[in-house]
Amino acid sequence: MAKKKEKHLKKLEKLKEVMHAMVDEEFTGHVKINFSQGGVGRIEKFEEILKEDDK
Repeated sequence: MAKKKEKHLKKLEKLKEVMHAMVDEEFTGHVKINFSQGGVGRIEKFEEILKEDDK
């Protein structure tokens, strides 16, 4: 059980790092996070192809 919780905490820490990077890179889009049995199961990132700046 402790290994499972440790794995969940590592995934959350990685998610936190990725989200900080997306903020730094001025990410435009949305993130979908699926949870499975209390832990992060799957993370999907959807972003715009054509931003307002690119027009």
